Amino acid sequence: MRVAINARVLAKPEPAGVSRYTRHLLAALADRDDDVDYVVFGVDDLPPELRGRNHVENAGESPPTPAGLRVQFWEQVTLPRALHSYDVDLLHSTAGFSPVVTDVPTVLTIHDISPITHPEWFSWGYAALYRALTPLALRSVDHVVTISEFSRSEITETYPRTNGKVSTVHNGFTPIPEDDVAPVDGLDEERYLLFVGSLNPRKNLTRLLDAYERYRQRVDDPLPLVLAGARRDVFAAVDRPPIADVRALGFVPDAQRNWLYHHATALVFPSLYEGFGLPIVEAMDCGTPVLTSNVGAMAEVAGDAAVLVDPTDTDDIAAGIERVATDDALRRALVESGRDRVDAFTWASTAAKMVELYRRVASGARTDRDD
Repeated sequence: MRVAINARVLAKPEPAGVSRYTRHLLAALADRDDDVDYVVFGVDDLPPELRGRNHVENAGESPPTPAGLRVQFWEQVTLPRALHSYDVDLLHSTAGFSPVVTDVPTVLTIHDISPITHPEWFSWGYAALYRALTPLALRSVDHVVTISEFSRSEITETYPRTNGKVSTVHNGFTPIPEDDVAPVDGLDEERYLLFVGSLNPRKNLTRLLDAYERYRQRVDDPLPLVLAGARRDVFAAVDRPPIADVRALGFVPDAQRNWLYHHATALVFPSLYEGFGLPIVEAMDCGTPVLTSNVGAMAEVAGDAAVLVDPTDTDDIAAGIERVATDDALRRALVESGRDRVDAFTWASTAAKMVELYRRVASGARTDRDD
């Protein structure tokens, strides 16, 4: 079996969640000892861990830019034409959009539909594009994969005709090695709270900052708050005065993010909305206690292995921060339960479920076409 992977998100210069999902999924698929080969579209060069793999081929077909309307043209017009040159049984697009017309069965990963349910979090143009293309994609693809039961429910409730063709395949995670690290200057080990995420309204950063300020007022020796991924000028961006001991690092490379996870007192991640919430699992794997939201995919992924707070209640977030920052026994319990929890999320399991889905979709779609 030959599967085409639309991996155009790997070309983005600063890889975020969807890029990391695509990269890790491809590596896990390539690790399998089976009869499936993969042809990768969307990048000029494969990531280093995929080069030289017997089961992975780079088609060398990529969009002219990493984002924008030219990417949409490439995905809708150029990619379907390029597939004609390769003997593939199925196309899997990993980033929410897929060609509307192809000659092969199609699988589409939709991580979440936040631009549909919460357009106020996005630019008008992006939300409008998403609203236009998502229904087309859902009608045209043979099967949809999403990464949490929360997202699956939201997709099927918003688009009832998708009932029966949406499956949940949880993300895996890649264990973060302690030796693949680069210390961040000016931070004392195990003496800071960590937030990992972009400056996006759904990340709930304004309430987190307000809650952190209240936490500082409630304790004698507050821990600093480190923001990894949010813009360095975060206070200007959210239009509020700076808070002492808040340090915004901006985008950080993997080695620095790894160090931050391993050495934080706790991850504070009271997001309003996630398709999955990978930082939760990554922190647990590093033995770092987690505070996250008591709703949606965050609660689904964290289970009973985190301090859960109401992300809309600043006082509840502040109280949760105080608990996780000051209660040594609680943190020890969270470390133990967190490491048990991550066993449910492996990329090997994700890849196995995906291959099973590929076979089922390709077989079913071929039967439909024969009929």
